[in-house]
Amino acid sequence: MNRIFLLLVVIIILVLFLGCQENPKTKVLVPITISKVYPGDILEVDRIELLDGSSGDRKTIKDGSQIIQWINHIKEIELIPDKDQQPRVGNIYNISLFKGEIKKLGFVSNEINGVYYKSDLEFQGYIKAFFEEQFGRHF
Repeated sequence: MNRIFLLLVVIIILVLFLGCQENPKTKVLVPITISKVYPGDILEVDRIELLDGSSGDRKTIKDGSQIIQWINHIKEIELIPDKDQQPRVGNIYNISLFKGEIKKLGFVSNEINGVYYKSDLEFQGYIKAFFEEQFGRHF
């Protein structure tokens, strides 16, 4: 009887110990800006690829003045992580930033590098306006 009781206590302690272990996949949720997460100098972006998630249409922007103007609008907007980090499906605005042939950063309006962010009206407004300008239609 004592052996069974001792075995149960050990099992309970192990279960509690293992249940309290920190998940190694836990993401650090801190506010960011696009300029902080971009690997390098974001003003060196020389190509932007846009993907309309509702239709699959793509546009490539190579005009340096358009690129810099748009990046200057969004690069310092602080994005706040969403407490709910459950995976989501579907997006309308998919953006890829390139330097030469290398894709340096890809993101959607509410997810960057696998972290979901709260909706920011200013950030999303600039993204929507850029898509509307490039695709020539309302989004």
